[in-house]
Amino acid sequence: MDQAWAYCKNADFFPKARLAKLGLSPDQSHWLQTQMEFANGPAKRKVNQPWNWFWTKILLEQASDQWVAEQTAEDFPKGVQVVDGCCGAGVDSIALAQYLERSSESFDTVLPIDASGLACELTRWNARQNGLVLNPRHARFEEVDLPSQAWLHLDPDRRASGRTVDVYATEPSWTTIATRIDQAPGASVKSAPGFQPDADFSWGECGAPDARRWISRDGTVRQQRLYWRIPRWENAARIASGFRKASGWHHEVFDEEILDDSERYFRILHERSEIQVGCYVADHDPALRAAGCVVALAGRLQMKVLGNEFGYCSANQPVAHPMLRWFRVLDLLPMDRKKVRAMSRSMPCATWELKSRNVDVDLIQLRKELLIDKNSPRAGSLLITKLGKQHICMVCEEILA
Repeated sequence: MDQAWAYCKNADFFPKARLAKLGLSPDQSHWLQTQMEFANGPAKRKVNQPWNWFWTKILLEQASDQWVAEQTAEDFPKGVQVVDGCCGAGVDSIALAQYLERSSESFDTVLPIDASGLACELTRWNARQNGLVLNPRHARFEEVDLPSQAWLHLDPDRRASGRTVDVYATEPSWTTIATRIDQAPGASVKSAPGFQPDADFSWGECGAPDARRWISRDGTVRQQRLYWRIPRWENAARIASGFRKASGWHHEVFDEEILDDSERYFRILHERSEIQVGCYVADHDPALRAAGCVVALAGRLQMKVLGNEFGYCSANQPVAHPMLRWFRVLDLLPMDRKKVRAMSRSMPCATWELKSRNVDVDLIQLRKELLIDKNSPRAGSLLITKLGKQHICMVCEEILA
């Protein structure tokens, strides 16, 4: 199979005739063709070297991004043993093994577990292709006796019930997970970005997490992490982590004191904000919005909040920050399609970027209505938001803070 896969790697299209000489069965040929399609397509968005990985369609969809997995592996102290529950195709297990670096025989550092035998085989194969040795255990997570000093990394299946946001609809059950968290020295559990527990949410034996972290890559929130007894974030309540190719990783950390200061929160949120031509408006990394920390960051950087905690921020001068994109306001318009289209005629741009906060508008349709001048050197931005009862459209150009 390795020789056949080597042929696929070096081919521009599926080498069916060449593989036939190796005596592969039709099922084996179909498997390789599927893997080639993954490597040339969706796997590129998941891993750095897609030809070093095998997948199934579902396991590829469920897998962590390699860049995020490498970042969250750093949550664990070096030298510890980590159980990776529901390991899937092994992206997190491999990132953990590479980071922990106890030895090249990494099977004693990371223990992957999955109820799917195929997932275990893929983890084993993917580890080998990435220069590691992993020995996954094919078993249900709740049926395995875990090492007493093993830390816990878990990505429970939230799709089994079709309810991807509810931790109580996971497989294994939250009751089982809570017991294992309580027994481990520390735990990191992956959850949906949109999971927001009520104040009276029942966490079970483990209690509420010490910290929660939202992680974005290139403008999209990838996951939320729930932490118990993780030293890296021992003084944090919420963390917003963002990755951009130009600047790498940045972590904005908020403690309970900042988040619980309701008087300060109210003052920042309700401070009168007026937008004028020439002022500067910031759009936040989505991890900050998902974490509910826009107002806290505005107070930290002395910015004004436009609208509510999901809106933009403004300042007289841009504040350099890796989780903010800054725009200079060139014009202000009411949210009127005819006026916006007329503006695009008088201000020719080669491209238009459209964003909306707190206003329900069809951005795809609105973009189609704007006039484009491909010969123009300018790139325009339309930032739509709500101030009071008025929907406004800010005509902007992006600047580098």
